[in-house]
Amino acid sequence: MKRSLSVFLMVCMVFMMVLAGCSSNAPDPVSEQTQAADQTDQKKVANEEGQEQETVQADKTTAVAYNGDPVTLKFIIAVDEETFNNQYRNHVEQKFPNIKLELVDAVLDRTGLQELNARGETPDMYVMHEGYEVFEELDMLEPLDPYIEQSNYDLSVFQDGAIDILRALDPAGTGQLYGFPYQSSQKALFYNKDIFDKFGVDYPTDGMTWDEIIEIAMQLTNEREGIKYKGLSFGYYSHAFSQLGVNGTDPKSGEVQFTKDPTFTQYFDLLDRYRAIPGMIDTSGYKYSFSNEQNLAMYVGQVQHLPLNARVEGLDFDMVTVPAWPNHPGVGPTAPPGAISINKHSKNKEAAWAVMAFLSSPEGQITLSRAGGPPIVKDEQVISSYAADIIEDSGREFNVTPIFNQKLAKVDQFSPFGPLITFHYDDYMNQKSKDFVKMQEKDVATFLREMEEEYVAIVKEKQAKQ
Repeated sequence: MKRSLSVFLMVCMVFMMVLAGCSSNAPDPVSEQTQAADQTDQKKVANEEGQEQETVQADKTTAVAYNGDPVTLKFIIAVDEETFNNQYRNHVEQKFPNIKLELVDAVLDRTGLQELNARGETPDMYVMHEGYEVFEELDMLEPLDPYIEQSNYDLSVFQDGAIDILRALDPAGTGQLYGFPYQSSQKALFYNKDIFDKFGVDYPTDGMTWDEIIEIAMQLTNEREGIKYKGLSFGYYSHAFSQLGVNGTDPKSGEVQFTKDPTFTQYFDLLDRYRAIPGMIDTSGYKYSFSNEQNLAMYVGQVQHLPLNARVEGLDFDMVTVPAWPNHPGVGPTAPPGAISINKHSKNKEAAWAVMAFLSSPEGQITLSRAGGPPIVKDEQVISSYAADIIEDSGREFNVTPIFNQKLAKVDQFSPFGPLITFHYDDYMNQKSKDFVKMQEKDVATFLREMEEEYVAIVKEKQAKQ
């Protein structure tokens, strides 16, 4: 009986081996289908590489969903409650029923943020105004590239250069993105048609150079019927300087570049020609205005001035692209776009990212654009809708599209020693430019040498703090 059992077991083993051998050689329908699909995909990549790339691009999106628990996001942004409700809260909460927006009253400087932290209040989102250094010091910076990659967000919707500018502001100089653009920093040259008509001068056009605008300004700076007219205001002088895209210091060593980089001489030579126009620099305190007095012919200003000027009774104006430097054709002023950041310590980062992504998408930008928030996307419908809620009832049309299509100047790697590009009206380059314009007796070379000596001391102080 034992012998019979042994024989039976041997037979079973042989049968199983044969069966296994047959199974290994037999075709697997599922495997065959998978291999065939893989081969097809490989052939598709090899033979239709261009088409495959288009397929990948088509998968990119600007739609980011939020399916989490109900949350309230605390948002620091420098607007009043009415503007906050009309431009942000209402349509965000309509888009995301599980998200509520709350406006936080706080000043985005070191003191204001420290006071906020001391009260135990943790904002979820904030809008940067003067650079990311203070947020780095307070450990509030949250890198956004992982969110962008995970969502496959299409950054190509933004104006060319907008993302690059924000990356250049990484305090560590590594190109990390800490702010997501939601509003353009575009500038325009506004002009008063009545003054041009009074002097018989042709209106400015898109694409003019600073040399051409200075010549026009000379013709329009004069006195007529007891009224002084000024041909041109730079607004903030830093606008023109920012078009050149240079650092004032070496990002690594802190070496000051004012007398070493000829770009600074080029810039101050322009200001020298400007201040030399008779009657241009009036120290009597006489007011030049683009509002009620209306004795200013042209000025460079934020594109947000369009809806403001449209409200001025009797003002017949329009705008063109900011004059370009001859060696930088087609390039406009640069300043960081309005950008929303996530607080590293927020407990609602997923919801914050969904809101940021929505506000920056063409869908979200339509509402902001119509209300007067300069669009940051290249979408023509969004651009053509700019300030429509304010000006469409006037029956007037303005030269909007070319303004938003003007290229932004490239920005060198962020230099922690500054000065880089203008963030606010009292930045170093703007203040020194005002000083130079008023100092008629001081030539460009002397002024730059003294300016550099002064700034060397500033750099030494900054280096000592590091």
